[in-house]
Amino acid sequence: MKVRDLIRKPPVTVPPTATLLEAAEALTSHGVGAVVVVDPSSPDKPIGILSERDIVKAISAKMPLSTPVEAFMSTDLVTVEAEEPLSRAADLMWMYNIRHLVVVERGKFVGVISVRDLLEPNRRRQLC
Repeated sequence: MKVRDLIRKPPVTVPPTATLLEAAEALTSHGVGAVVVVDPSSPDKPIGILSERDIVKAISAKMPLSTPVEAFMSTDLVTVEAEEPLSRAADLMWMYNIRHLVVVERGKFVGVISVRDLLEPNRRRQLC
């Protein structure tokens, strides 16, 4: 099984100017744990990722929910090629202590996978 096989739905994206509240609403309405931040002029090239944890950190720092996501997004994106085996995705998540990976195909953004995707019982066996 390849990383591409874990992409179940289109990625949820927001522009860097979106507010923390807008990002939280996107997470909730789409049932995901992270949104990918893209420049609207180049939507296939992600510039950051914002997770639920990032929003919690912002709230605990008493930041207003009107703060743009670019203030809290992670810009050191860890990516994985769509054709890589699942074990490569698991290794990257472990190595970088992250829960979400941006999936690319020939340098183009195609989706996001999460640690939850890897941990589904029928997929764990395929990681070994």
